Amino acid sequence: MQTKLFPVFLFSFILSFAGAQGSVNARLDTLLDEAVAKDVFSGNVLVVQDGQVLFQKSVGMADYENARPNTADTKFSIGSITKIFTKIMVLQLAAEGKIGLDDKMGKYLSDFRAGLADHVTIQFLLDHQSGLGQYYDVPSYNPEETEIRSAADFLPWIRQEEPAFEPGARAEYSNSGYVVLAAIIEKVEGKNYAEVLKTRILDKIGMDATGFLYRMKNLPGKAVGYLSNIPGPIQDNLGFSLLGGGDGGIYSTADDLLKLDASLADDNRLLADPDKLRLFNDPLFSRQFTSWPEFRREGRYALAGGAPGVSAVMGRSNEQNRTVIVLSNYDEGSAEALFQRIGAILNNQKNRPLQPSPSKFIYSILTTKGAAYFTDNISRELRENGYELNDDMVLLYAGEALLSEKKAEEAIALYRFYTAQFPRIVVAWNDLGDAYLLKNDRENAKKCFLKALELRPGNARAKENLEKL
Repeated sequence: MQTKLFPVFLFSFILSFAGAQGSVNARLDTLLDEAVAKDVFSGNVLVVQDGQVLFQKSVGMADYENARPNTADTKFSIGSITKIFTKIMVLQLAAEGKIGLDDKMGKYLSDFRAGLADHVTIQFLLDHQSGLGQYYDVPSYNPEETEIRSAADFLPWIRQEEPAFEPGARAEYSNSGYVVLAAIIEKVEGKNYAEVLKTRILDKIGMDATGFLYRMKNLPGKAVGYLSNIPGPIQDNLGFSLLGGGDGGIYSTADDLLKLDASLADDNRLLADPDKLRLFNDPLFSRQFTSWPEFRREGRYALAGGAPGVSAVMGRSNEQNRTVIVLSNYDEGSAEALFQRIGAILNNQKNRPLQPSPSKFIYSILTTKGAAYFTDNISRELRENGYELNDDMVLLYAGEALLSEKKAEEAIALYRFYTAQFPRIVVAWNDLGDAYLLKNDRENAKKCFLKALELRPGNARAKENLEKL
């Protein structure tokens, strides 16, 4: 699986204090208890009101193998929240006159096609308006982790990208654009991203528990990421190629992220007020502000990051002077689900129950109610329980668990549904072929491998199976 560091989202939340603090804390405690009981969250929650801690709690395990629980000091990977650090450093360099926001990226980096090098400005990169997309979607992307020592090491794949639109024409979320910005920072400063980050941000505001990793590691005090969306025995993410180049890669604590939030709100150690306004006037956000005082009175933001075994959200409402930080070492989406429900509690609103991942939900239906029930009722079950199948990986996770347990009937039902919903996914046809082989149904297995080969001529797995048949 390729790493995906998911985008920065804006969650529109107004956190109005309602009821006594004790009542709010009791509801937040109940929410965390529910999350633990349903095994949908592991991590830290911090809620700060008017500069004072309103609620702080750690749940779950930072390391299951060594029975190490999460604590307030546990360090978590924060995924795409890294991008705000990259943006801060670019604005610092611009304020110092070391770069110009209207400069073309070709001024700093070579070997890009002319249409990009001569037209993409630093501002376009900051605003997700470059036309670049996601470097990990480039067909040849498969780096050895030992090759990655700097943001610049990702550029060979980014140079192969076909821009999705004319630079400046619109805003579309781009991981590649932020890797390019990180590479420009390295070029201008003559140091790698991690070194610049430390001197320009971390040391300035005392973020002593925060650092940068180009690849996932099991560090002392850092939470191991776990693939909580996948059915079956819990798996860590240390074998995944989770690489960061300025689009992701930072790990931190809730208390350290609060230092960043406080500095951006109340002092100019990192950026002057006009540059802080630039930081938050992002085309991907729903509202643009005309002055820093206006943003400081009325603005709000929420930044999110995710990857396999990584989920994080930090958000602030200036109107209410409240900050919420949720860090998780469970799969992407786990922090967001809790963050939204914390907002509902702080708004004195009714909350929706937490639900297991769609993969676990599908797996549970198949293993408890059987293949025939699944075939007849899965669409209704998904709809009535509020699940939407926007990502085929949901089905892949459930299917792989069934195959590993040699549950032939259940796997066939799952993959028949999978190939109907996502008919061009090669791995689904290959897996359906394997499921038929569990029953020694060679004829149907052959049809599946032929379909996989039709979709991707030369597919080695399909060819190998057809030769055996």
